[in-house]
Amino acid sequence: MERYTHKHIADILRSSHRPIFVSDERIDGDSLGSALAMVDWMSGFGARPPVFVATDVPEQYRFLPHVDVCTTDASIFLHPDVDVVVVFDCSDAGFIKRLLGDVLNQPIIINIDHHKTNPGYGNINQVVVDAPATAQVVHTFFETNHIIPSRHAATCLLTGMCFDTNAFSNSATNDAVLNKASQLILLGARVQDVIRTMFHHRSVGALRVWGLALERLCEHAPTNIVTTCLTRKDVLEHGVDDDEIDGLSNFLNLVTDTHTLMVLRETEDGGVKVSMRSRVYDVSLHAKQFGGGGHAKAAGFTLPASRLVCLPEKGWGVVQNNEHIAMANALRFELFENGQSS
Repeated sequence: MERYTHKHIADILRSSHRPIFVSDERIDGDSLGSALAMVDWMSGFGARPPVFVATDVPEQYRFLPHVDVCTTDASIFLHPDVDVVVVFDCSDAGFIKRLLGDVLNQPIIINIDHHKTNPGYGNINQVVVDAPATAQVVHTFFETNHIIPSRHAATCLLTGMCFDTNAFSNSATNDAVLNKASQLILLGARVQDVIRTMFHHRSVGALRVWGLALERLCEHAPTNIVTTCLTRKDVLEHGVDDDEIDGLSNFLNLVTDTHTLMVLRETEDGGVKVSMRSRVYDVSLHAKQFGGGGHAKAAGFTLPASRLVCLPEKGWGVVQNNEHIAMANALRFELFENGQSS
């Protein structure tokens, strides 16, 4: 079935008149790299679809080939000839519904992803949950359709694989993704640029904010789950943006001696984002309870209208709607009270 779907998607795209690609609302190396690799393939037969991005492409990804086709202009969906929309690495059906809500002639929606929490909102769904990255799904699309990635497509795909495996260091890394990455390197992927994207774009201010998170690490008995917090004040006082803070959860998961961790961070729009990493729990199930999503071992959600507070002798907590106070460890117990592992 997976092979048939890959071939079916290729047939649709080859015959499409005005396709549009969509990166996940929260841009990252996997969603953007996967989309741009497909742009590179289609450019080989005279098509160069735009890639819709919800916000400007972060500086760290602007080295990627074809990044100039990215646009934040949602009016592109209103063109009457749009017949196919391909969504990459996005499990949020609501985001796609908002994008296409005013489109009169509903296009075919192709949903390419690997998130376990993806509800299958497309007309065609290629959701491969055992793939560690959507870029691996796209690489398999290339293989199935006998497409040899150019060095540009190879760079895009390697970026996606590196991002979602934290440079092949997290528990999602498997033999298949390592084999595919080695193939991409042989095809000319720009390895140094990809690695620089992962590790060399942190400012001194961002590292200081990470330092605050390290100071606040707290291990909770008896489950040994680790939590930490960052406020908007932390971010603003050091003059950094959210893109520079991203990656903290993956870093802590790599270096801390714990099976599960949670990073709570205040968002710019007045919420608290909770990022979870685990080697024993299926954290996607817990994220789904709060309207979030992700993978079995890496997931997250956002508590709206919330902020972080530090109460004497009680530690960090979450104030929601100025009424309810849930301590970080209380939230942890709510999420993992059954103590069941995946």
